[in-house]
Formats: sequence, C-alpha cells, structure tokens
Amino acid sequence: MSISSISSISKASISVSSSVSSSSSDVSELEKEKQSIQQQIQQENSSKDDEKTKQAKIKELEAQLQQIQSQIQQNQSQKTTQIDNQQVKSLKNDTVNSSGTSSKNTSSNNILDAFA
Repeated sequence: MSISSISSISKASISVSSSVSSSSSDVSELEKEKQSIQQQIQQENSSKDDEKTKQAKIKELEAQLQQIQSQIQQNQSQKTTQIDNQQVKSLKNDTVNSSGTSSKNTSSNNILDAFA
C-alpha cells in the first residue's frame, strides 16, 4: 500500500479517539471498539503490505488500543469509586441509626443489670 493508507488510518484514529472519549462512558461500547481494533491488527498482520507499512499501521492501531484500554480502566475505576462512596454513605446512615439504638439498648441493659 501507499503512504495515503497510513494517513487514512491516522484520520480514522482521530475520529475513533474523539468518538470514544466524547460519546461513551459505557464500558461495553469501549470493549466493542477494542475488539474491532484487535481484528484490524490481525488483518494487518496477514495483509500483503510491505513490512514498513505494516509496522506503521500496527503501531497506530496499538496506540488506539492502549488508549481504549486506559479509558476502560478509568470508567471501571470511576464506577467502583461511586459504588464505594454510596456504600460509605449507607454505612454512615446505618451507624447513626444504630448508635442511637445501641445507646438506648445499653441504658436498658444497665437497668436490667441493676435489678438482676
């Protein structure tokens, strides 16, 4: 292939990068994109291009793949953080409720102990 094919891959990578970063925080969409790029890498490995062209295309595709994997990790981390924050809030609410209840129980237990 000619150099023009490398520039078309660069244009595609720009559009993929912008569409992935702007449109989707959904991990499943990113996973689909990742699979697509992996298939493109496999196709390029089996293509009849000269080695220099192949390596340039594969390098570009691998850079896209790394970017998508990074976004997947970020999204998963953000989801985990949100879940953790929700659990902490829930635990705080439970602690406040149980603290009030346990102090009442403690005082009633003390009364029972005093009579026993």
